[in-house]
Amino acid sequence: MLYNRRLWLQQSLTALTGMALSADVAATPKFSFTPSPGVILLNSNENPYGPSPMAQKAILEYYTKSNRYPDDYLGLLQKKIATHWRVSAENILLGAGSSEIIGLAALHVSKKKKKVVTAEPGYKVWNGQAASFGLEFERIPLTNERKTDLPAMLAAIDDTTAMVYICNPNNPTGTFVEVTQLKNFAVEAAKKTMVFIDEAYTEYAGLESLATLAIGNPNIVVAKTFSKIYGLAGARVGYAIAHPESIQQLSNYQPWPNAAISIVSAAAAFASLDDKKYVQNILTKTTEARVICTKTFQQLALDFIPSQTNFILFNIDSIKKDLIKEMEAKNIFVQSRQHFNGKWCRVTMGTLEEMKIFCTALKEIAQK
Repeated sequence: MLYNRRLWLQQSLTALTGMALSADVAATPKFSFTPSPGVILLNSNENPYGPSPMAQKAILEYYTKSNRYPDDYLGLLQKKIATHWRVSAENILLGAGSSEIIGLAALHVSKKKKKVVTAEPGYKVWNGQAASFGLEFERIPLTNERKTDLPAMLAAIDDTTAMVYICNPNNPTGTFVEVTQLKNFAVEAAKKTMVFIDEAYTEYAGLESLATLAIGNPNIVVAKTFSKIYGLAGARVGYAIAHPESIQQLSNYQPWPNAAISIVSAAAAFASLDDKKYVQNILTKTTEARVICTKTFQQLALDFIPSQTNFILFNIDSIKKDLIKEMEAKNIFVQSRQHFNGKWCRVTMGTLEEMKIFCTALKEIAQK
């Protein structure tokens, strides 16, 4: 069974199940973008609990207004996000997930220079798009602690460097550098090039955002997303926090500013920022899930990298079976890559029940 994970609308559509539909709508042929029942998806760092109750309510309220352009509502969302981070609306640019924001930045910097300095391993989904703009990558190995090597990245910046990209906490390792160190690095690096800070997982680690630093420096851009802690991966809402000049430059590459966000997605994002109880619940459950996995890795003597995010990277070199295929046969989907001269699996933290099933399956496979 093959799935195109980037086309699924699982999280946003889940909110619509069970709702009372009109007779005409209910009579239409049924279809689904979601996987079959019993499939456990632990390969895309999604929030398994779906949108918050307040976001679900907003989705149901606003989907009937999809015949209208969302311009006015997007302005409200910008202000809402700005208030949340104590910045101004002019410091916010909305995009279809933080991935669009990264793409806009890559396109912008490619007009002048050609090299991107980034961590290895690091988040690479956007690298193909950046390469199509003519950008090349200088990948800086992580430290022995498997953290982003800021001094080495700073030393790698030269006259050809278009941008430095840092995901903090880092994907796929789940490690992070201290915010004070990152701030100092960003200030120095921004004297020479654009510094792009991807904060997709900061909420899980309880890290301070570099938002206030970015709004005062045209060469620093912070990207955030509603895809992770807020459970809106399928709704596709992300945003940049940056100096007004940078926001204007990035928005020039959109058909019009904030063009990619629907009124339904905007409503869900708007409501999510108010549902603090939901966020705390997700943090608690994610921590519990990591504990379940950590104990299993320790029992099996599998090397793993302690994480403060919603995923854990662990080494599978000692497992004789093809872990990915064996898991798939059990309807559990995870991913693996070559890192640190070995094979590693990155597992997303699913629900507590899903992680218990995963750990049971891992023990069965590893001990064969």
